[in-house]
Amino acid sequence: MAFIKSTSITFLLFILATLTLAQSYKIDASQLVETQPQLIPFSGANPSGIMLSANNRYFLKNNQPWFPLMGEIHYNRVPPQDWESGILKMKSAGLSIVATYIFWNEHETAPGVWDWKGNRDLRKFIELCAKHNMYVWLRIGPWAHGEQLHGGHPEWIAKMPGRRTNDPAYIAASTKLFNQIGVQTQGLFFNEGGPIIGTQLENEYASGQAAHITKLKQMALEAGIRPVFWTVTANTVFDDSKMEVIPLQGSYCYRGWEKAGGGPTNDFLYGDDQWIMTGALGKVYYDVSLFPRGLCEQGDGSQMMYQNRFVVEPYVEEAHLQNQIGRGMNLVGYYMFHGGTQTPGLKEPGLPESYDFQAPVGEYGIIRQSYRNLRILHQFINSFGTELVQMQPVEPLNPVRDIYDTANLRYIARVKDNSGFLFLCNTQVRIHMPDKPVTMQVKLQNETIDFPEINLKGQTTLILPFNIVVNDIRIKYATAQILSKVENKDETILFFIKPEGIDPEIAISNSTISKNANGNELTTITRLLLDTPVHFTAANGKKLTVILLSRHEAEQSLHATINGKNVLLVSNADLMVDNGSLRMEQSLPDFTLKVYPAGAISFAGNHIFSKQKNNAGFDIFNVSVNAYTARIKKRSISEKEIVLSLPRKMPANVSDVILKVDYLGASCDVLQNDKIISDNLVNGLPWLISVKRFLKEPLLKLRIHDWNDSITGVAPELVKEIKARGSMFTNIEAIPRYSVKLRLIDK
Repeated sequence: MAFIKSTSITFLLFILATLTLAQSYKIDASQLVETQPQLIPFSGANPSGIMLSANNRYFLKNNQPWFPLMGEIHYNRVPPQDWESGILKMKSAGLSIVATYIFWNEHETAPGVWDWKGNRDLRKFIELCAKHNMYVWLRIGPWAHGEQLHGGHPEWIAKMPGRRTNDPAYIAASTKLFNQIGVQTQGLFFNEGGPIIGTQLENEYASGQAAHITKLKQMALEAGIRPVFWTVTANTVFDDSKMEVIPLQGSYCYRGWEKAGGGPTNDFLYGDDQWIMTGALGKVYYDVSLFPRGLCEQGDGSQMMYQNRFVVEPYVEEAHLQNQIGRGMNLVGYYMFHGGTQTPGLKEPGLPESYDFQAPVGEYGIIRQSYRNLRILHQFINSFGTELVQMQPVEPLNPVRDIYDTANLRYIARVKDNSGFLFLCNTQVRIHMPDKPVTMQVKLQNETIDFPEINLKGQTTLILPFNIVVNDIRIKYATAQILSKVENKDETILFFIKPEGIDPEIAISNSTISKNANGNELTTITRLLLDTPVHFTAANGKKLTVILLSRHEAEQSLHATINGKNVLLVSNADLMVDNGSLRMEQSLPDFTLKVYPAGAISFAGNHIFSKQKNNAGFDIFNVSVNAYTARIKKRSISEKEIVLSLPRKMPANVSDVILKVDYLGASCDVLQNDKIISDNLVNGLPWLISVKRFLKEPLLKLRIHDWNDSITGVAPELVKEIKARGSMFTNIEAIPRYSVKLRLIDK
């Protein structure tokens, strides 16, 4: 019996050891064929001499490879007084292009009656984008969808038999729309010195006629609509041989049109699908070798329906974007990046009044955690996009193609000239992924790079560099993810993020640093520690500083150019750089801001602040403002209905008051003067409402609708509580949003 017991223990220990052994994964890029990109017929220059163009692999700016980042906001769904702050939040997220639909039925309110005023003032919206150096991409239809009634068609157009074809009556009506858009946008196109660089024709035109796209472009040109880039969604029928438009793709891992927001999707497999909507992995609709790969609809949320509820997880959205970059996307356009509110009477049936979309910037301009997660990758793209777009995807020999495979690692590389990035994914929407101890090997034409063992945590992703050259210093590999590259004169600062559960290291080629510049290809391996800069000097005297940040610091960071200096800002506050000033907003009256490098910038203003320097070379600024208690009076009409009396004004140091509303039920309306302004669908998250949005009227009414069993996607525990307790408000809290605006002084 003793022998059996000993054998059992030995076997158990063997099993445990086997379970913790690292799996080895390999990428073979040794046979990668470098091809010369071919220019395609889309180009233009503005009066300042800036030139935009594209080849069959990527976009270019001033003839240099360019990785554009674009986000959608619908001007008609956001009050005009909030346009500017919304644009600034998108810019501060690292985006460079603002996209928007132009919904026909928003503007032609009756046959021949056009409205371009108020929240429909397209020209003013575009001019605000230009003010903040943001490019614009217009989606002009004539058919749009976008959860708009009749897909954006006016009612009489929606009844037209020949709609969305070259039928003469439809073409005549659409010509009037394009002529109106041409008048509103006159002088605002890139070649005229304006910000409009792109135009999308139609939308998801999968069952139409290619000749219709040709006709629409001809009509738009005749109306004076003349962008640099013409696009269609990649599931649109068009004649790719004419090179009239560039197809851009779409991908949603949360799907409001499916029960409970959908299930696991292919979006996390580094696949080669061109329009991820179902399981069509590898399916294409055009010759992919002719066009650069980009996204017009990278779903960073989705619109909930009355029946279909879900919670968008920020780490999932980050993994989704990481997967897209890894599989070769060279333009990312989000739908939606900024949520909004439906125009009364113009929402698609079956949908709520709110068009919040669980977007990174919500319906009321409130920044979500997904904004911070995505900005991490935006900063990486903005630092290394020039190199990244030139790198071709290289798949492993046996890539994961099973959504439900949780044992094997999903990974891919992007490679050019024996350098690149490894993309590792241990995330799958709606499936829990276990931790994975792994070793990675990349075989190149002249060498093989072996990464040390790392433990990739579940629900995370990682991007690892290999053989990249920064300031003439070659990084053989690093086991931390690059956040941002800050360049000033002869010094470059690389900020890395410490992955959870990994003590990262960086390996530098000895032949590229001054003390070993003798052709010795051995490497210097340095352990990276938080708040401990590591300095390297190249043979030519250029300097590289490497700084490791915690994940939390990375999420709170913003790479900005201030008075001509590149800096990294780190703060728990929401940060917006605005024409020589820095705005900080948060829910606490005491602000802290870290700036690297120390001494780069100074502030002036009416605020009292202190300054100190830490060991990592950051200046630390502390600013305090007076605390404020928002007085919101509540009057209950019933358990399901409550009236709130709002303050008529707020102090200067408070930008808004956010109502955090917790309730039980199916949904809740917001009413003023007995008119529904917006609403909320219960999904398990607290409802946050801007008080500033409603200050014109003193009273705000909230009204709950009872639960019904047709609703899907809400956690069973919450459903059980709602049914047991009935519809009721459980808590309403008023949270001030403190604001500090500091004027930047050029030192």
